[in-house]
Amino acid sequence: MSLFANLNTSANALRAFEQSLEIAQNNISNSSTAGYAKQVPTLDALPFQPQTGLIGGVRAGDPQSTRNEYLEQSVRYQTGQLANFRAQTQALGGVEPIFDVTGQTGIVAALNSLFQSFSAWSVNPDSAESRQDVLSKAQDLGASFQQAMAALSSVTSNVSNNIDSTVSQINTLAAQVRDYNLQVNQGRGVDAGMDAHLHDTLETLSGLAGITARFESDGSVTLLLGGQTPLVIGARQYSLKSSYFNTAIPVNPNATPATHILDASGQDVTGNVAGGTLGGLLTVRNTVLPALQGDSQQAGALNQLAKKVADRVNQLLGSGLDPAGNPGLPLFTYDASSGANTARTLAINPNITGDTLAALDPGPPQVANGIALSLAGLGDSQAPADTIGGKSILDFLNGQTQIIGQQVADATAGQTVAQQSVAQAQALRTQVSGVSLNEEAVRVMELQRGYQAISKMISVIDGLTDTLLNMVT
Repeated sequence: MSLFANLNTSANALRAFEQSLEIAQNNISNSSTAGYAKQVPTLDALPFQPQTGLIGGVRAGDPQSTRNEYLEQSVRYQTGQLANFRAQTQALGGVEPIFDVTGQTGIVAALNSLFQSFSAWSVNPDSAESRQDVLSKAQDLGASFQQAMAALSSVTSNVSNNIDSTVSQINTLAAQVRDYNLQVNQGRGVDAGMDAHLHDTLETLSGLAGITARFESDGSVTLLLGGQTPLVIGARQYSLKSSYFNTAIPVNPNATPATHILDASGQDVTGNVAGGTLGGLLTVRNTVLPALQGDSQQAGALNQLAKKVADRVNQLLGSGLDPAGNPGLPLFTYDASSGANTARTLAINPNITGDTLAALDPGPPQVANGIALSLAGLGDSQAPADTIGGKSILDFLNGQTQIIGQQVADATAGQTVAQQSVAQAQALRTQVSGVSLNEEAVRVMELQRGYQAISKMISVIDGLTDTLLNMVT
């Protein structure tokens, strides 16, 4: 084989090593770039058949990505689970203080104080001080219910705003996936940078909602919400929209409507949202909060509680006689036009005074403090007329406190487990496609040695060529 053939082969090898060095350097530069997957240089051996003019050698092939889509999907799924529990934990953080497990504040404290005032009144039914204390504690209870409903309304508003913001973010990121598809369709090719940006976008999207990314044969990405609702297909994007309305005739007028996620054609696809921040927010917005404050179809636990307390206290007082021998006046008032308005409108009757509180049970037999005694025991009474869903008033309230506490605990525990799962999935992905600076340093050293060897060989060939030319001349 001629010196010139060897020189050409060496030059090809030199270019191959240069390209491989560039790939290694690019890996090092992008080691901390979100979504980046390590690129591996390839060196292809050229055929060696001197008799036919094939002089062999080596050339740089296309770099190979170490990305594993199965591992990527695993990270995306776990990321969606983590975001779901995190969103629930944060939203429920605004609900939990309403139900103070210590019983020192809020409705729990106010209700216990009211029953204690009834008990003190029953001991001395003619005491003006005891009567006034009943009125004061009743007023406090009404204020506690109103404050609790105001707090729930605030949480509802915040969650709704977060849902709107999350939907907007999903649409923005989906547009980036669409733009990626457009570049692919225009034949611009996909480099490591574009690939990194795409996968970082997909991971962020998974944190917002449970999405499925399907890679098509033409290189484009099909994006589906919940595996069913199209977000991106080829060069077309299908935007989502959040909306608030009732799907049935309201049982409770003017109640807070449910949240719905609509696809690009206006179809309700709320049921397809599983996981991600959006899934967690919808769980709190459409399930947890309505169970407490009510909606168009249910009164909600706080309204049930407020109504039962108000109705039974008013009924008992109405069956008794005040010191003047007149029927007792109701202690509480509320808006009865909607089952979802009871707690937020609960207040003390403006016409009642201490002198019109009816402690006497006319019987027979007549009991001077009979009504006051019945009111004192109302919280623990198991009589059917005094219970809510088979539970006494205090047991029902304690049950709601436990439910909220369990929901917070479940969300917190789920977040902890999901954090571990995300860390494991990311660690496994890093093992396969992450950039190891030590590994890249070794590769650079090997390539530099090869580069130096080829350079030396070119120098030798160059010297031999000069010698031959000098001999000829």
